[in-house]
Amino acid sequence: MSDNKIEKSYLADLQKIKETIRDNRYKALVVVNSAMIMTYHKIGTIINERKEWGNKYVRRLAEDLIECGKGYSFDNLMKMMQFASIFTEDEILLQPVTKISWSTIIQIVSKSSSKEEMLWYINQAYNNRWSRRIVIEQFKAKAYERKLIEPQVTQIVEKDEQLKQVFKDTLSFGFLGKAEIKDERDLKERLLDNVILFLHELGPGFSLVGREYRLLTPTNKNYYIDLLMYHTKIHSYVVIEVKIGEFQPSDIGQLHFYINAINDLEKTDIDNQTIGILLCKTADSYAVKTTLDGIIAPIGISKYKLLEDLPNYLLKKMKTIK
Repeated sequence: MSDNKIEKSYLADLQKIKETIRDNRYKALVVVNSAMIMTYHKIGTIINERKEWGNKYVRRLAEDLIECGKGYSFDNLMKMMQFASIFTEDEILLQPVTKISWSTIIQIVSKSSSKEEMLWYINQAYNNRWSRRIVIEQFKAKAYERKLIEPQVTQIVEKDEQLKQVFKDTLSFGFLGKAEIKDERDLKERLLDNVILFLHELGPGFSLVGREYRLLTPTNKNYYIDLLMYHTKIHSYVVIEVKIGEFQPSDIGQLHFYINAINDLEKTDIDNQTIGILLCKTADSYAVKTTLDGIIAPIGISKYKLLEDLPNYLLKKMKTIK
């Protein structure tokens, strides 16, 4: 292709891109994010048609698009190319891609190892309202890998539909290191220092009512619940007791008391039955099953993994499913 034809093609591309930006500016006033994402996809598609021209072409575009704003830098144009090479327009419209921010999409695209993983994170980010920061933390915690290898519920809780909706067998506290946790008080304090990450790990619908929540009985006795939550999707209080070590059968008696007390003292007619979750470092499956047999109240035992535990835990799990 002659230099003259290349120049004409370049100017035609530049004009198309400017028209795309201009045409979508009005739409952006109504649906800002959706219009912007589709604009970026179309620009990436245009640039991908000239891949053989190399980075000089992209750099020149970035210089000539300065007048259109900061969103058209060389780096961002390269990201648009990558985005357009992965997703078709139809795929974008079928998935909630336009419902999350561009910066979040870029994090997901850059950190994922497959398209399936990208789509999983995109849907999770939309459904759970994850910010870019939360998405980064979920990647650190290997959320996708854990989802593949770890069921959400165990046989212990499958019989209780209400508990099944909120229960996770294992929680990842990748935002906490072992050096920070010396006792149960440390664990509770660090969880609340990172309360947004903690709530996101618990799952959608959890809101914090109080820590060391005071229960005053009709007999004028005070009791303190480690963490009292309310689940907005199933309209239930959730009592969480935190243990730093291994599950002990005696822990269930305390948790059971708190569940009944909340049902009696706090629950209203619009609330469903209170749920109890015991959060512990490890739990013997026989001890758990035998302790819970015969208990009618919805109770689950969740284990947690700290930052240092995650790599070995994931490796071990992956080996068991091969």
